[in-house]
Amino acid sequence: MRTNLSRKIFLETAILLMVSPLSSFAVSHVLRSLLDSLDEAVARRQMVLAKKQQVIDDLKRGVIDLPNDGTLVAKYEQIFQEYLHINGDSALAYARRSVVAAEHTGQQDLIFTAKCCLLRAYTRQGMLGKSYEVINSIGDINSIPAVYRSRYADHLLDFYLRVNQQNEVIVPNRDATMGWNSYSQYLVKDSPEYLFYQAVCTKNGNIRLLEKMVRKISKPSFVAANLYYAISFCYKRKGDVEGFYKNLILSAINDMQLGNTEVSSLLKLLETPLLECDLKRSSNYIQVCADNVMRYHDMQRALLVVNIQNRINGELNKARLRQMTVIIVVAIFFFVALVVSIVMARLATARGRKVKRSLDALRVMHTKQGELMSQQEQMTEDLRAANARLADRFAAYRKDFANVYHLVSTYITHEKSEHVELYNLLKSNNVRKAIRLLDSNTVIDGQLKHFYTHFDHAFLAMYPDFIQRMNSLLRPECRCDASQTELSTPLRIYALLVLGVTDSVGIADFLHLSSQTVYNYRLKMRRCALNDEKKFDEDVLRKFHCGSPEAPRSKAKLTSSLLCWAMLSMLPTYGHVTDVAGDEDGADSSATSVGIHYGSNAQQSYSS
Repeated sequence: MRTNLSRKIFLETAILLMVSPLSSFAVSHVLRSLLDSLDEAVARRQMVLAKKQQVIDDLKRGVIDLPNDGTLVAKYEQIFQEYLHINGDSALAYARRSVVAAEHTGQQDLIFTAKCCLLRAYTRQGMLGKSYEVINSIGDINSIPAVYRSRYADHLLDFYLRVNQQNEVIVPNRDATMGWNSYSQYLVKDSPEYLFYQAVCTKNGNIRLLEKMVRKISKPSFVAANLYYAISFCYKRKGDVEGFYKNLILSAINDMQLGNTEVSSLLKLLETPLLECDLKRSSNYIQVCADNVMRYHDMQRALLVVNIQNRINGELNKARLRQMTVIIVVAIFFFVALVVSIVMARLATARGRKVKRSLDALRVMHTKQGELMSQQEQMTEDLRAANARLADRFAAYRKDFANVYHLVSTYITHEKSEHVELYNLLKSNNVRKAIRLLDSNTVIDGQLKHFYTHFDHAFLAMYPDFIQRMNSLLRPECRCDASQTELSTPLRIYALLVLGVTDSVGIADFLHLSSQTVYNYRLKMRRCALNDEKKFDEDVLRKFHCGSPEAPRSKAKLTSSLLCWAMLSMLPTYGHVTDVAGDEDGADSSATSVGIHYGSNAQQSYSS
């Protein structure tokens, strides 16, 4: 067991140590060779910069002796061209001197070339507002001599290419595309400048012509660096990652060999995943880019350099974290080995402790068993209490049964007395008094009141908190008195809804009201609803746990059937009473109402 554990720890340690080197194997031999060449060019960069500075110093020595004419303008422009790729501030200073000298001569061609230099200097330093002012001062491209239009178009395309700070590799920015559409016609077709801007400003770069052109150009050169950069764009759009990396590295090599501090290819290379795992090389390259930014004072590139530097620092921190992880794993390995040795030496003591833990576990189990038995006794008591409540409920049902049929018996007694009284009146030929008795609503109103009182008492006995529950669904100003012992007509309608009578016609038949009256009462109650009035009926049923309107309340299984049909049978309808059948939770119960037809019989006797 200890052998397997040791092997596992050593294997994990080896994997952690090999993670970083393995990722570099994915780079092809060609790319590794090009990266080595780029390293050599970076190493010689300071020497190249020193030589270029020497050339610039030699050019400056002859400026003092020159007259203030076209010769001085040309000298300033020559110094500007040397500074353009090394020091942005110096290039801008000499571009301004060139403009001043050209304006002093008054020659329009010299003024134009000097302003082109100033436009290039502003553009390369990211001062695009100043660049735009120079463009406005030069005017429309068609207003200048044709011989200078190609040069001016080159400067304008360089400006629009940098408007959005950086051009996208896959999709060119909108300003660059608009600039190409406007000014490409003034460039010499298939020239290096034409092919370069065609590749970076549009999606239509011609790789064959670009590669043919770059083979003809001497290297290192700024033109070759630009063409390699454009070729990398084309390969990236085609999905050829190898070609993209290869030409981007070649562009960076040309820039380093020329001491170009206004370089984009090395920054673009640092943005790619190629150098993500080569942290040493990435750190070296980003230092070069930072030095270039400080020399050139390009604020746009400075932000990009800071972002890349942060990413590289993050990768370095991750690498340090991996090293710390390896150290921690090794330390844990030795610690585990020490612990295993101590455990093996005290195995006998551990066995005794294991027995003790087993006894403690048995005690805990015994305690839990006692708790379970206590819970069982409590459940038994709860069950007895539930049975007692159920017995009380059955007693209440029996009482309701007796009350209903007592009410029916009382009604029958009353009807017998009415029948005898009516019979005696007719027998004594007192027809007018009999008719008045039949036309009077006093008896029916009294019976209905008696019927409503018994219904209210029975329902409130079954639902003592019915009014409180209904009030919780109504707005405060529409609520009923919770202490009342009888229901109002709207509450009586919703009591029938709780008992399962949901349609307005059935409720109207039950309460001896018109269907329109029932509808109006229900509408009035809905308008008093605390929540959505369209869902008021559903809220009522949900409040009493009735579910859907079609599902009758199970708690009223026996009592609601007896109350509904027995009370319906006791009321005089004077004409026609329908047969009604109900279904309560699968138990069929039906009652046929007792038809009282003595009103029609009395009229037949009178007519006879």
